[in-house]
Amino acid sequence: MQLLDCNDASLRLWRNGQDTFLMGIAWFTEGHYQFGHAAWQQARRSPREINNRYWHQLSTQPLSPALGPARHTADLVHAHLETLLGDVSGELALVIPGAMEPAQLSLLLGIIETLPVTPCAVVHRSALVGAGIAEACAHIELHLHQASITPVHMQHGMATTGETQLLPGFGLLGLIDDIAEIIGQQFVSQTRFDPQRRADTEQALYEQIPTLLKALATQSEVSCSVEGHTARISADALRTVGQRFSAALAPLIPTDTPLIAFDSLLSSLPGLSLSSKQAQPLRTQAVSPDAILPGATHLSRNSDELVFQRQIACTGASQSDTATPQTQAADKPLVSHYLIAGHAATLIPGRIIAPGVSATGATQIAITSDIEVRLNGETVDGDLTIKVGDHLVTGGIEVHFISVES
Repeated sequence: MQLLDCNDASLRLWRNGQDTFLMGIAWFTEGHYQFGHAAWQQARRSPREINNRYWHQLSTQPLSPALGPARHTADLVHAHLETLLGDVSGELALVIPGAMEPAQLSLLLGIIETLPVTPCAVVHRSALVGAGIAEACAHIELHLHQASITPVHMQHGMATTGETQLLPGFGLLGLIDDIAEIIGQQFVSQTRFDPQRRADTEQALYEQIPTLLKALATQSEVSCSVEGHTARISADALRTVGQRFSAALAPLIPTDTPLIAFDSLLSSLPGLSLSSKQAQPLRTQAVSPDAILPGATHLSRNSDELVFQRQIACTGASQSDTATPQTQAADKPLVSHYLIAGHAATLIPGRIIAPGVSATGATQIAITSDIEVRLNGETVDGDLTIKVGDHLVTGGIEVHFISVES
């Protein structure tokens, strides 16, 4: 089944088990739009050529300020989907976050109707997450401009969502801004160099933040270098960001919640602490973007009328399967290196892996080549998530993605 995950911070198309990732950021340059990582790389350099609110503010109200020929945010969403879908046709299931308003969902369905795909199902994203976990939980979801929390109830093998509550101002972009501000202060105090004074150096700082956060998940301190200046950044220095997020989130956590499932984007946020309002210990589990896939096998289809499905059959996991999520996550290795002609190199964001293929994150690559690129035998382009064992071929170069244990 083909799935379109409509969370703007993790917007991706799932097809044959592989995903194409294009975050909800648009950049208008040289007469056309670029989306996802290409736009993210220009966000600090050319802010007037960037829009990152068109999914969050999806409507037909006149776009202000203007961005290229788009009349409103719906036009930007349409252009984004055209790029993301590419040559995709046939049935497409829409995975909708609870934060999306009914009027926005109706407008999105109208946009989909103009594209060469047929929506076969519309499902609540948190219901899919709950079905995969197969246990009652509260799903914390991170968007670009806000966070949301949705209770998921479990009864008779069915995961059913409750009412979604929003946490405005605590989205991915706001968290990154707060982290960048603290790191900038560390640079000034340690080197007297301010990376936020110029657009190019500020952009260089922002692009390193995801890698820095991942490193700080296992280290107490890491180095950060911008334009020849190096500062030591500690997890403790960034802890206030996670603490502030936790304090704002705490009142929204249902009292009877036994488990909190939170987007993996939050898993490396220093200072994040989700406490329980009851005596029994509160368990937490990070969910990866592919957590929605198992529940998708139980989607119901209706050719006559699309119904927003808030209830999904569980995928068969038992409670014991989810009792030790951290151990299970640790057993699943992440890509750390790539192998070409017997030579292994570390997968570092920004590194060119092959012509037109570059690493953009811990498990993300971007395809910008005009030459055909195939991943596991499938032709691919755009931004992709990779896993251990994936095999990429381009221009006669074979790349194997591997995990190297220390």
